[in-house]
Order: sequence, then C-alpha cells, then structure tokens
Amino acid sequence: MSNDIQIKDRNSIQNRNQNAAKPQDIENQARGLLNNLVSSVQTLVDDITALEVNTMVVNRINASKFNAWEAYQEIYSIHDPDYFKAKGIPKEGSQAEELRKRYRSLFDQIEREYFYLLLEEGSGFYNPQDDRVKRYRQRLEHAKKYQPNLVEADQENVKLAKPILPAPTPVLDDKDENNQEDWIETFKEIQKLLDNDRFVRTLRKMYELKAALDSSNVTSTNIDIIYAQTVMQLDGDIITRYNKDLFSLSEDAKNLIINTHNQGVISGEKQWRGTFSFLISLVQSIANLSR
Repeated sequence: MSNDIQIKDRNSIQNRNQNAAKPQDIENQARGLLNNLVSSVQTLVDDITALEVNTMVVNRINASKFNAWEAYQEIYSIHDPDYFKAKGIPKEGSQAEELRKRYRSLFDQIEREYFYLLLEEGSGFYNPQDDRVKRYRQRLEHAKKYQPNLVEADQENVKLAKPILPAPTPVLDDKDENNQEDWIETFKEIQKLLDNDRFVRTLRKMYELKAALDSSNVTSTNIDIIYAQTVMQLDGDIITRYNKDLFSLSEDAKNLIINTHNQGVISGEKQWRGTFSFLISLVQSIANLSR
C-alpha cells in the first residue's frame, strides 16, 4: 500500500515538473514581450515628434471608436465613382469641388503610404517584382520622355502605379474558384497592412479627418473651416496659423475661437510633455532590463 502511494506521489511530482514552465521558456516569453514593448515605444516616439492642434466649428461631432478594418473600408469607398452622388455631395461651384478634393486627398494619402511600404526595403511589403512597382517604374520612365522637368520624388507620381490599394469588398462568384482564391489573398494582404503600425497611424489620422468632414452638412456647398492651427516641434519651433475668415467674424465669435484654441494648445502641450516624459522613463527601464 505504501509503495502504491509512493509511486503515485512520484508520478504526481513528475507531472507537475513536466507541466511547469521551464526557465528557458519563461526567458523567451519575457524577451518576446520586451521586444513587443520596444516596438510599441518606437511607434509612440514616431507619433509624438510634433504636436498639432486644430480648431474648427462643425455642425455635429461623431463619437465613433476607431476600428482599422472599418476605417479602411470607409476611406477606400471614396474611390468609388458613385461615392459623391450616393452621399449627396454637390458638384457645382468652387466650394463643392474643394470639398470633393478634401475627400479624395484622404484616399490618396493612405494609397501613398501603402505604396511607400512597397518601395521600402525591410518594410515587410517590399517586392521589386510586384506589378504595381513595375507599372510605376515603367510609367515613370515613359513620363520622363515627355516631361523633361519631371521631379521623380514628387508624391503625385505615385498615381502612376494605380490601382494600388487592395479592395476590401470584392464581389464573389460561387462558381469562380479563382475569384474566391484571389479574395483570400487580398484579405490576407489587407490584414497584413492593418497590422503595420506606420500604415495604421496614417489610416487613423485620415479617418479622423474624414469624421470631421462628415460632421458638416455635406449636401451644402459650404465647407467647414479650420480657423486656427498650432504646430509644436521637438526642436522648439512653434507655428500658429489663423484663417483670414476668422477675422471677418464678430468680435465675440473671434475671441471665443481664439481663446478655445489657446486652451486646447495649453492642454495639448501638457499632455504631450507628460507622454514624452513617460516614454523617456519607460525607455530607461527597458534599457535596464536588457542589461
């Protein structure tokens, strides 16, 4: 009887030892977490090199939480030929054209961000044999023959590679297996794109700008105006711009906007400096852990 108990105890101890995490496994997990933390800190550092505060007056504010996939679909939909008609956005008048131009610029900016990833070695997307890259280079060489003063680095030249962004809403045909396989590959490409911190930062900003545009009366030819803008750089440069339309408002309205903007700048600067101080202490802690 005692032998049976001893055998059971030994088996129980062996099982616990097998199930227990090995020191090497714990160290690898800790190292992985540390690497992820360092990557996240790098992303934050890239994001806080400048503080930008914009003040505008809108009809309403949409309180929607950021979802990368939803944001990608919404920004991509601007590319649809019927987008402006479906939204009821007018096409007559200079103001209407300016509003449409602002919407298109959101799509253009995330398209450029993605294309730069395709061109950048080490980005995880680099592929010189990609059809979009080859199309861009071929069209650029062709354009240079007819435009001697063409600046290759001009970001507007990215349009030579169109179409660039993968479509998030394909039309699937149950009878066409190739179509379904293509969508699976496209889905994987979009998912990989939405896992890229750099791209998502741009996507988030474009989504916020789109929300600001959507908050206005898009069926009107009048567009919302950014009345005041302040940009602070880490090197100490501070640039404040005021839209000239601000000074055509009543004295009370003008002073209210300026005071509101100034308060926003003060609050933003405090938060910016606090975040920066936190990151410095975090980097120092990471450096100590890696020793």
